[in-house]
Amino acid sequence: GGRVKFVNDIQILREMLIDRLQVGLQRQGQDRSSVELTDLTSGTIVKIKGLPSDSIVIRADAFKDPLTIFNGTKGECARADFVIVSNDEHEGKWIICIETKGGNKTRPKITAQLKGAKCFISYCRCIGKSFWEPEEFLDGYEYRFVSIVRLNKIKKQQTQPFHSIGRLHNRPDLFLKIFQTPILHFRKLINLMPLM
Repeated sequence: GGRVKFVNDIQILREMLIDRLQVGLQRQGQDRSSVELTDLTSGTIVKIKGLPSDSIVIRADAFKDPLTIFNGTKGECARADFVIVSNDEHEGKWIICIETKGGNKTRPKITAQLKGAKCFISYCRCIGKSFWEPEEFLDGYEYRFVSIVRLNKIKKQQTQPFHSIGRLHNRPDLFLKIFQTPILHFRKLINLMPLM
């Protein structure tokens, strides 16, 4: 069934990417995990609970700077901090690009970072199809784009959408902006509503 194919996608990514790009998951129950995303620049940490066990969390900004080949005039060298790739028979197939920052950033800068993370996954998909050779590698996944800001200024927990209500955060320029929330649930990242 679908579960075998799903494990293969995640397994291929685990084989493909070096260990330091992969963020370790903590078991949370029979088929759930949690992960701590640490922003190495600011030292801020956000914990995501309720990840399907068949997930991989990738440090998308850890590979060599693409400025070695691109000019960077359009922001094409930017990448978001993390990408979660998850496939679950109950939750579906998801790729979530996440930018975590302690301070505030301009919307175009965050959009460029999220676009860069999506391009990185597109490259992995191409490598997987070419060298591991499953024709459907990383096909049929839905994207979500999230920016988590001001984690180092926690006063009270609040979550606010950055885009207009009713718009789904499935494009880099329509990202969901979450403020000062150190613990998030996976389902809140993939669904527009409800937000706490």
